[in-house]
Amino acid sequence: MVPRGVLGRVGAALLVAVCVSAEMLPEVMYSVAVPHDVAPAHIVHKIKLKDGQTVTKLMDSEYSDYFAALDNGEVMTVARVSPLLGRVATLRVATKYANGDTQVYAIRVAIKDHQTMLRFLKPEYDASVYENLPAGTELQGLDDLEAMGEEDLRYELLGGHSVFALHHVGGIPTVVTRQALDREAQDLYRLVLRAYDKEGMDTAEAKINVHILDMNDHAPVFTQSMFYFFVPLNISRFDKLGRVTAHDGDGDKVVYRLAYPSNIFTIVPQTGEIMVIEPPETMVYELELEAFDKRKPTLYSDVLAKAHIEFRSPSDSLFTGESNDIEYDAYPEHVVSKRSAKKRVKRGQLRHTKEMVFSEADGAVEKKVVFQLEKEIQWETFKIRDDNPWVEVDSNGAVRVKKKWDYEELGPEKTIDFWVTITNNDRNGEYLFLFCPVPFNASSCTSLLYLPSSLFPPPVINHHLRITSWHD
Repeated sequence: MVPRGVLGRVGAALLVAVCVSAEMLPEVMYSVAVPHDVAPAHIVHKIKLKDGQTVTKLMDSEYSDYFAALDNGEVMTVARVSPLLGRVATLRVATKYANGDTQVYAIRVAIKDHQTMLRFLKPEYDASVYENLPAGTELQGLDDLEAMGEEDLRYELLGGHSVFALHHVGGIPTVVTRQALDREAQDLYRLVLRAYDKEGMDTAEAKINVHILDMNDHAPVFTQSMFYFFVPLNISRFDKLGRVTAHDGDGDKVVYRLAYPSNIFTIVPQTGEIMVIEPPETMVYELELEAFDKRKPTLYSDVLAKAHIEFRSPSDSLFTGESNDIEYDAYPEHVVSKRSAKKRVKRGQLRHTKEMVFSEADGAVEKKVVFQLEKEIQWETFKIRDDNPWVEVDSNGAVRVKKKWDYEELGPEKTIDFWVTITNNDRNGEYLFLFCPVPFNASSCTSLLYLPSSLFPPPVINHHLRITSWHD
């Protein structure tokens, strides 16, 4: 049996242990202002309770009859507070944690005449600024941004700290840019301006929507440097050969025109479609194209694009699909048709267009091989015919991502078109040249001349490829 004195000491030790385990955490203070004419049930402040924290009571004071503390941490009025006009009521709310710790929140409530409460003339403002202007440019549309109610106010700008700054000019707040802005990157910013009185008890907020205005700073850019069109000779006048495309970074409407007038072709300004207006005089044409926008000032494409147009017999394999061989490959500067004799690969040969479909993610890694071109004979090497911003081709036929694919920048057709020149480096054989008069007349090509292949570059094959992409 344990002596009574020992039990007493054990009980005291247990009591001390329990008391030591619970702490009273430091008091937290808030300051708010309330209009004197608010109705009962007006929420004065809400305490953000933590997990396991509960409200135990609103501690008694000379003001406790006017307020109540709810279980969710809200402190509200339960009576009209107009008798307290001009006074600051300090309320204390006791809370308890699951582990027994306690914490008191002190809330200083200033009862103010509602006509002297801080307020902005409007709850929301629309401001604007042009893109590309230097840092320090003041936003337009904020002339009446000043808060009303008291003097000697303090302001704070919430949001957009890296892009916008708050300036005071004679006590009136103004918002300026910290850097030149790009509308194409972001065209709208949402800010909040908060005003404080000198005691920090009364506050007011106003929303500011900043619209970035467009400047015409992006000239149209053609989606390809070279557009290829193969056209049957039986095409009719005013038929459309095809369409060229350009992209404007500002989203403006693009207008197209020929850089130099042509008696044979015209281009539809609004669509970029090329039309035949007179019968062709030769078999091959190369047009230079220009694109511009319809803004002021008008911006023109920095680099002209070219349209390579070849007229071919309607029975050509390019249109019939019976063979990959093309009967001729005429050049306007010579009007000469070239054929290959005793060769496994013919000069002027064209492989049918190869179309592939990928997602945007397939082109997310630069230098990644997205597909492999196949050799038909072992001597073939590959080279991209015209520079392309999106893909590059190794000599072994590996097609790689040159720049990360961006679906939004691929143009309206969402395709990557490019030509690959396939060279046969086996030079055995000879070439047959047919000399033809100008203007071109196939029936008059009677002069023949055989020359060894060593005098000429290796025979080549042209291969058109198209990649279609979509969003993941």
